[in-house]
Amino acid sequence: MRNVTAIMQRELLSLFWSPIGYIVIAGFLLITGVIVLVSETFAPGQPASLRSMFQYTPLILTIIIPAISMRALSEEYRTGTIETLTTAPITDFEMVFGKYLASLAFYVIMLACTLVYLVLLEIFGNPDWGATLSAYFGLVLVGVLFTAFGIFASSLTRNQIVAWILGAVPLLLFAWFSFYYVSRAEGWVREVLQQVNVMGRFEQFARGSVTTDGLVFFLASAAFFLFVSVKVVESRRWR
Repeated sequence: MRNVTAIMQRELLSLFWSPIGYIVIAGFLLITGVIVLVSETFAPGQPASLRSMFQYTPLILTIIIPAISMRALSEEYRTGTIETLTTAPITDFEMVFGKYLASLAFYVIMLACTLVYLVLLEIFGNPDWGATLSAYFGLVLVGVLFTAFGIFASSLTRNQIVAWILGAVPLLLFAWFSFYYVSRAEGWVREVLQQVNVMGRFEQFARGSVTTDGLVFFLASAAFFLFVSVKVVESRRWR
């Protein structure tokens, strides 16, 4: 665990030292802020709810989170420091998991910045704290899954931009596809789409329903992509 913590601290510091990290945070807050303002969340007579922000945030995260994790492994490939890490007294799992935790921690810090909207809601209204906190928990779980996929994308290439594309495009297409077609499909196809529908899974949390199957889906999916990422890193030893 000491190795994982060391890798995590190193990676998290590099994210905050990089201007890209602040650009990502600023872009995320700008987009969510525009959504809150356009939806007139704080207008008189409107319900004290961030539902409009929660509705679109998972789709925004398909682009934002791969930008956070794109340099995790690709930068090590590009600079050649991956060779040093793979020969150091740490396992490939510890390296990948440490970088994953750093990217996830960065995302959670970024998400926490939106809590200012909750403070404003408390001032101007009486928000449903149970449903709101459940929605935030759902966003954390979405981040758990998307960050794992972003790490997987970063493990495939030495180019950060390519890593971002490999992470963002599949996530965006998958989120849109499963959400759009789940209500139009029938039979076993609909059952399959319902099981892997990230937007639908998150909607359960946004409505205040914390479900065991939703929790298992996000955690198991994240574990799968982390496992594959470790295998990709291991395969580089034999190239």
